[in-house]
Amino acid sequence: MSGATLPYKQGVTPRLARSEGQVEVSIIQKNGNSVIKRLFQSGCGRVRFPEVDHKDLPEAVLINTSGGLTGGDGMAYRLSAEAGAGLTVTGQAAEKIYKSLGDPVHINSDITVGADAYLEWMPQETILFDRSHLDRLNRVELEETATFLGVEANVFGRTAHGEVVRDIKIRDAWQVRRGGKLIWFDRFLFDGNAHEELSRPALLNGAVAMGTIICAGKNVAELVDPLREKSEEMESRVGISALEDDFIILRIMDENAARFRVHMMTIIRVLRNSLRGGDNPMPTVWKI
Repeated sequence: MSGATLPYKQGVTPRLARSEGQVEVSIIQKNGNSVIKRLFQSGCGRVRFPEVDHKDLPEAVLINTSGGLTGGDGMAYRLSAEAGAGLTVTGQAAEKIYKSLGDPVHINSDITVGADAYLEWMPQETILFDRSHLDRLNRVELEETATFLGVEANVFGRTAHGEVVRDIKIRDAWQVRRGGKLIWFDRFLFDGNAHEELSRPALLNGAVAMGTIICAGKNVAELVDPLREKSEEMESRVGISALEDDFIILRIMDENAARFRVHMMTIIRVLRNSLRGGDNPMPTVWKI
């Protein structure tokens, strides 16, 4: 019958279809190369390993086949580089968080970096649409001699299309431990009219894009002054702090999302070149 709908019990709200994805990647060091020990993927979570010249540092590209996330959806990542191994983790494209009917999108990442191992967590930006609801937590476990570079960035709406985000809920958190000891916990909470409230000078002061970059490794605090000098050439607002000799935090924000991305990539390249040596271009997916 034309226009017929599926029957449902009176008084029971039908459960909407949800997207759920999970990816697990474990890398070990073998004969000077970093190779896959474990690979698991389910639901809308997928991972691909493009060909790269540097076998010591493979690239894992995370893919959300659902094309975006909305309230009630969930993604879970479990990533590890065991002793002496290396891994770069990035995303195929910017993650999109769409309008929610109430429930949050849950994104949880558990990252483990072993002794003398190196891991880069470099997803592309997360775009939050009007009335979106995001709850994200990155948990990082580092051995004493591990090196880690982590990036997380948010853009409020598709600014190139003139979109204005007026209502969002977001809880965005990092939890970093070294040798089992908590060394940094950070949580950004907001619930309200982003366009009005976040424009206040004490908050984002008109910025529509914001990002956090953390770097843990031997003597990384020595990079603070060079990075500050580099940031003076940028129109984006950049703040850099060193908690300890082996841990630094960078914040970046901008009123222009495209300019924000360019400047963020510049900072990331400075860090990667210092940590890895030589000239290291961004993963190919970041250039598309």
